[in-house]
Amino acid sequence: MRALFLIDTPSQVYNVSDALSSYGIARYDVMINDCNRADTFEQLKNRMVTLSPENIIEIPRETGDIEKRIEVYAKYLTTLKQADYSHVFFSAIRQQWQRDIVCSLECSNTILMDDGNATVIFYEYLFKNRKFFDFPVDENEERRTRAAQCRQEYGISTHQPTSLSLFTIFDLAPLPWLSVQHNPLDHLTEVDKDVDESSVYILGVGAQTVGYIDLEDYVQLIAATAKLFDDKSIVYVPHRIESDELQAAILEKGIKVSRFDKPIENQLASMKCIPGTIVSYHTTALFTCAKMFPNANVYCARPPMSVWNKAKHSHVWNFTACNNYEGLSVVYKYLEKEPTITTIDLALN
Repeated sequence: MRALFLIDTPSQVYNVSDALSSYGIARYDVMINDCNRADTFEQLKNRMVTLSPENIIEIPRETGDIEKRIEVYAKYLTTLKQADYSHVFFSAIRQQWQRDIVCSLECSNTILMDDGNATVIFYEYLFKNRKFFDFPVDENEERRTRAAQCRQEYGISTHQPTSLSLFTIFDLAPLPWLSVQHNPLDHLTEVDKDVDESSVYILGVGAQTVGYIDLEDYVQLIAATAKLFDDKSIVYVPHRIESDELQAAILEKGIKVSRFDKPIENQLASMKCIPGTIVSYHTTALFTCAKMFPNANVYCARPPMSVWNKAKHSHVWNFTACNNYEGLSVVYKYLEKEPTITTIDLALN
């Protein structure tokens, strides 16, 4: 039994670790791709040292013509087919490179791992309707034709599978075309850390960077969140895609900012004493921190949905079934039901 994993963010390394344990896989290869923002790829490679694959296929960033962007991963497809994998795991349903490989390999055991909170959005808007991919049609006819020709040349299929498996931390019911295996997050061993009850970490979610909210309004939201814990020491932890401009604006509000070069779970695990309170808006880190550090208080600060009105019109990357505002609404409904996270309504002046 030999598996292939397709990943492109550092948090997905955890998915690999958990899947290896849950599925009893000893032999595996990993394909990684430098296709995301900021220092994501460097963080991913740093996390890869925790894995022991037989082969690592590293796909460099390619920003040239559409043919080159496809060719950079498609050239490995023949080798991947010859490997005759028993399981193919992928992690980003909105990445075309992962879709192309998954559909072309046609493995009977194809498993989608969580892509953060987006999993519950996909489940609600895609999986319930027996759809697994939802890429928009390229409006540039010439580029669309060239992409199709390139995929044909490399023997790439984009036909959706008839069924899929989901490996998830979320409590989602199986469907006739979707089997579900719970991810117990075995890699996140509960850590009995000393906690500083006077300390609070507010975790950034990158909302301003992706156009859900203006910078000024986002800073006001963070300031309002800090006021919930007025008697404590507040530290804002930026999301890896958040800008220096945003950090400067937060500092001007008198809120300390600490940027870490590793996922927040790893940062906290490396600390002798962790903050007694961890709070954010809509990030998967709320789930993982709640499991890993049960002696910390983990909160979802839920502002009025009108705060995210710009999300109705912000760009939705490689997904057409709903807008970003509708997706956030689904995530908040799920967060409210999660017993390890306390949701607090955040009133704004």
